[in-house]
Amino acid sequence: MFAVTAIGYLVVPGVMLSVVGVASNDTADFLLRTEGVALLTGAMFLWAARSGPPRLIRIVLAGLGVYYLLGSLVDLTAFTDGLVSAASVPSAAVRISLGVVCFVAVARVPSRRATPTG
Repeated sequence: MFAVTAIGYLVVPGVMLSVVGVASNDTADFLLRTEGVALLTGAMFLWAARSGPPRLIRIVLAGLGVYYLLGSLVDLTAFTDGLVSAASVPSAAVRISLGVVCFVAVARVPSRRATPTG
């Protein structure tokens, strides 16, 4: 989900904005591409941690969750203060969703790796 969203943001930001009814412009496209880089980086962290011990996986997921939620709050605060346009809202909404998904996943990571039985 992180990687697919990131690729959309990087390659076709105007299309991604149109999904939520926001008109594309140079500034909005730039902001979405910047977010695409962050999402792609997050996807790489998740991919790298996938075969690690459960504790590592929980730390990576929680770290990404904090990053996405706090980054969204910063953007939304800037929007309410009039520093950025409404183009920042869809990006914040996606990041809030991804942050929540990260924390739900933290709770679902088993305390131990399953061992094969034979």
